[in-house]
Amino acid sequence: MHKKLLSILVLSILVISTLVGCAPSPSTLTILSITEGNVSVMKAGTYSWAEAEVGISLEAGDSVRTSDDSSAEITFFDGSTIELQAGTEIEIASLDISTDTGSTTIILEQTIGNTISRVTKLLDPASRYEVETPSGVVAVRGSVMQVYVIEDGTTWIINLEGDIWAVAQGVELQIPEGGQCITRPDQPPELIDLYFETDAYLGLNGPATLPPEERDPCVLLGIITSIIMDSVRVDLPDGRSVIVPAVTDVFSPEVDWTTLFRFSTCEPGMPIAGGEYIFTGLDADGEPIPGARNTDIWVGVEPPDPPTNVRAEIIEDGILVSWDDSPIIPGSFEPAAEPPLGFYQLGIRKMGTDESVYGAAGISASPHLIPQDKAGFITGKDHGLSLGEMEDGTYCIGACVHSIAPEGSSGKAFEYNSTDTDQGIIFTVQDGEITLIQSEL
Repeated sequence: MHKKLLSILVLSILVISTLVGCAPSPSTLTILSITEGNVSVMKAGTYSWAEAEVGISLEAGDSVRTSDDSSAEITFFDGSTIELQAGTEIEIASLDISTDTGSTTIILEQTIGNTISRVTKLLDPASRYEVETPSGVVAVRGSVMQVYVIEDGTTWIINLEGDIWAVAQGVELQIPEGGQCITRPDQPPELIDLYFETDAYLGLNGPATLPPEERDPCVLLGIITSIIMDSVRVDLPDGRSVIVPAVTDVFSPEVDWTTLFRFSTCEPGMPIAGGEYIFTGLDADGEPIPGARNTDIWVGVEPPDPPTNVRAEIIEDGILVSWDDSPIIPGSFEPAAEPPLGFYQLGIRKMGTDESVYGAAGISASPHLIPQDKAGFITGKDHGLSLGEMEDGTYCIGACVHSIAPEGSSGKAFEYNSTDTDQGIIFTVQDGEITLIQSEL
């Protein structure tokens, strides 16, 4: 990167030096110590990238870039390191040791990607370790930190260890250990309220006449968090572990991948009643993130019946979907109670692509209108596209119920998601005309 950054986020680490003295010509030897996958280097004064080799010496003006599924680590002359995760690019702007005082200066420019810096504690308070990104200033005193930059310059700083202050637009903000800060271009830094909400519950697909183990069971593992992380590990009651990937759909419009993140998967098979599911957020190194740990216990109460006799009719304002309400399960599925315990949910997927285009949650009873226009959306219930916004194609409407863990039990949030895909409604959209192909099964 040879162009001057218009707006700079400087991660200044003021450290204490253990150097007792300094040689007449102190060495700033810095090497590329680890590479994995496709890693490239662009030497100072050149304009082309070359394949990187482990052990190559790096100097001020050199740039390092990692491709997808690649990583690298740079070891600096003072023992500090910076790890570059996949899709990251940095330039070494300055490497220096003062011949008078022995103070050290390491300045890096990170334009995009994810890095973890581990900075040695130095005795000289004039020593600095800086990482510049396109959005503010942060000062640290001997620390381990993660810096994540996306294309528009928005930057997250996670204080993994030590004291950190973020400064931008004239505002200085201290980041507590284990805390996280976000800095957007031309805006002051702000702390992000950290939460890590997790849930393990049973998904069922099939008629209520079948026992749960014959209804295509799977354990749904869901996470909503404000903590930036690479993935989530769930330790299962049977001793296995699974990695939960990042996802989003129409039911999580608030997930913006800057202040809120979502992870979800479905692990085939029945859960273990009373078993503990342990959720741990992982950083880019695959290491646990402080504060990102939670547990859930599947209680194993009675499963709710899926909606039956699902039917639809086209009316002026959209598609009115009706169904026979499922039996009440006291304390677990009472969607019409106040406050509601569980709810009905509708979803529309485009057939052929399986793309989720519409969803409605928090429904207390039949029927529910899928609106023709966005003006008909109920805030907090309807999400995604209105019927009038859907492209030509064939679509399927599905209905399900969510029940919750009873109050006072060891479980939390949901206990079941129960559906029967044989109850689906098929319709087509062609030049704005909606046609029901299968209004009930």
